[in-house]
Amino acid sequence: MAARKEIGIASTEPEFTAEQIGWRFTVGTIVLVGAYIAWPMIPVVMATDLEPGLKAAISGVLGATPFLSKFVAAAIMGKPAYYFLKRTVYQRLRRRFAGTPAE
Repeated sequence: MAARKEIGIASTEPEFTAEQIGWRFTVGTIVLVGAYIAWPMIPVVMATDLEPGLKAAISGVLGATPFLSKFVAAAIMGKPAYYFLKRTVYQRLRRRFAGTPAE
């Protein structure tokens, strides 16, 4: 087998620190994580004695909440916090899967 050379793509995104980002990062992260609480609420709504149409509307909103929260969180965080979050997550994923070969 031939030796493989790892090639990285140069990033043109500016780097920001947590101190530069401030409270917006914290609030945006809370929105992202908190939105996933909506999914376990769907069975609770379905078990209530509400009108079927109202149950469907509420469960639809709860089902779409995690997706929509990404837009809200990105708006709250702003570009610096978004780049910081993206860089941090990608670095952790690279470290996690660095030893596993691609299939």
